[in-house]
Amino acid sequence: MPLTAPAGRGTLSRMSSTDATGGVPAAEDGAGDAWPIWPAYILILGVYLTLRGYHSLDGDQAYRLPLLLHQQEPSVYAADPFVLAFESFNPHRGSQAVLGASCRVLGLSAGLLALFVATFLATCRGLDRLARSAWPGTQAGAVGLVAIVLVLTAKAGSLGTNHLFEAMVLDRLMALAAGWLAVAAAVGRPESGWWRAGPPLLLAAIIHPSLGLQLALLVAGSWIAWAATRGRAAVGWGLAGRGILVATAAVLPGLAINVASGGAIAEGLSADDFWTLAVELQGPQHMLPHLWRMPQWLAGACFPALAALSLRGAWSSAPGRRLVLMLGMAMLWLAAAWAAIEALHSLRVTIFQPFRMATVTRGLCLVLIAGRLVSLWARGTWLDRLRAILVGVGVMGDWMLVAVTLAELAATVSGTDFVRRPRRPWLARWPGGAGSHGLAQGLVYAAMLAMGLFYLSRHDTESGQRVILVVSIGWGGIAIWRLARGASALRLTHPTREGIQKVAMVAAWAVPAAALLAGLVPADSTLGRSSAVRGLVARCRFAAVPVDDFERLGAWCRRNTPADATFVGPPGPKTFRLWSRRSLAFNRSGSPYHAAGLADWFARFQDHVGRHIPPAEFAREYLSGRHRLESRYDAMTADELAALARRQGADHVLATADDRMIPAGGPLELLHVEGRHAVYRLRPELASRAGSEDGPHRHR
Repeated sequence: MPLTAPAGRGTLSRMSSTDATGGVPAAEDGAGDAWPIWPAYILILGVYLTLRGYHSLDGDQAYRLPLLLHQQEPSVYAADPFVLAFESFNPHRGSQAVLGASCRVLGLSAGLLALFVATFLATCRGLDRLARSAWPGTQAGAVGLVAIVLVLTAKAGSLGTNHLFEAMVLDRLMALAAGWLAVAAAVGRPESGWWRAGPPLLLAAIIHPSLGLQLALLVAGSWIAWAATRGRAAVGWGLAGRGILVATAAVLPGLAINVASGGAIAEGLSADDFWTLAVELQGPQHMLPHLWRMPQWLAGACFPALAALSLRGAWSSAPGRRLVLMLGMAMLWLAAAWAAIEALHSLRVTIFQPFRMATVTRGLCLVLIAGRLVSLWARGTWLDRLRAILVGVGVMGDWMLVAVTLAELAATVSGTDFVRRPRRPWLARWPGGAGSHGLAQGLVYAAMLAMGLFYLSRHDTESGQRVILVVSIGWGGIAIWRLARGASALRLTHPTREGIQKVAMVAAWAVPAAALLAGLVPADSTLGRSSAVRGLVARCRFAAVPVDDFERLGAWCRRNTPADATFVGPPGPKTFRLWSRRSLAFNRSGSPYHAAGLADWFARFQDHVGRHIPPAEFAREYLSGRHRLESRYDAMTADELAALARRQGADHVLATADDRMIPAGGPLELLHVEGRHAVYRLRPELASRAGSEDGPHRHR
């Protein structure tokens, strides 16, 4: 339940009732013991690892880390076309430097874990500071923790498929963590934040030049908006000028390090072909708004709708006004980005991926929403606290958030002061706690929520109605129990005793600690093969232990194939290149950014699926049925796969484990089977001719 921090003490204490302005309430006197801030972050980290886990050496890391490994040891991936393509243009140099510094000292897995913890704590600190400044007073600590929890759990409205936080180390998450620190510094105390925002923005631009530049532009635009409000944001033009200057200077080193050679990235392809390859094939889910699903758009709209309910409270303080104006600038950015991409079809704007700002926008909205949830909770009634809980639950799914938001908007409208309170005292015991207001509000909220649940039961593939029902019934049971005991308002005590805090910390870290120990168990031992150990290892991947067939196949190839071996494999799976430490001729997710690299990548893509057609036609087939297109690789015969390997300069093949792949006298020799997948070697007389055939798909 919500916790608060007395001003200036950096601790968290209990809260009481709402204040007169509808903002965050003040704490009651004698609030009791307190939770220290940093241990609270550590507790949240343990809960996050328990519920969400920790993922490493898969996902986006699977094709980013080979760039780092090749930088550290050039003989690794010496023949890999994807890795070598980044020698011409590499916007990941800054993030590789940060990753390399950590992994060089601690090792790959431990270095990634250290950066994950640092990113997590920086994210918590930035959001906490931002929420405290936007909602000043003795309840600021509660708002900070609620904002952190909302950001960590939010999966709804993911426009551009970029989540606010994920259970792995990614360059954009590191940059975003630095961005929260910069935004908190500028919003909270502009008199010093004008220069304090500079170092985090500098770090963000070095780690992720695109997101870092967008964060700097948001901060610079906000300084202008603040100064233009004639004192309402407590920022003058002189202060704004210094802030803009620092934000501009902060991004220059990152741009110089990462994209200094990017001016000619489109040379070698026509504008139409570059658009097709870089936008429609490489990352359409990130770049093209018209491809995003309707539930994503509706859920994305719910964030500003809910934030709008908090504007009155936030506008009562200068930092709150600055946060609201910054949110307005972010939304103007998104509107301009949509017009540039969908209306103007601007290539430069599109490959800049301006909708990364949608992630920042959702975070700013959640900071505002956190203040409203704390205010609802502080009223102490069953209905208000249920509304706060369901909003927190709703951010985990698109349709769930839509249903909860509609119910919340209806309850807010029905709770306005247009109904006179009756004199009958028994009505005061209704869940709303305010006579006929509470009754009307409860009925409206229940009706809207019921309609939302009915819709979810018919349309939500994630079955969000079950989550909402379980939470509502559970909370209703608590309310009935309290009502039976004669309590008209639901007030729960906060466990502040030191012993309970220690128990909570141990419980939060029990699963991550067990996973850490499970990672030390030899994978080929009897204990290591048990379902319990494998489940723990897969949930929190602290060690480099393979958890699926493709990873195990890659690990086997690392131990049993020559270091200079080159493979062809199915287009989709991402992890083989990283786990094998071997060159891979092609992977769909592993695509370069400049025209020459894209042209080679596209030719290899065509060759892997046997579709040599113009880029525009190929993109249409890809967008209409990616899996159907990629499955053409699995349908290839042994002779076709051997011919593909020779054209791609490879001497090993990854394919399904099938006896028909190794006929007597055939071109492939079976080396190892792992589940449904197997690795084959071209017979020596064929491998000697590998790469001898010229073609546009050969790496140059």
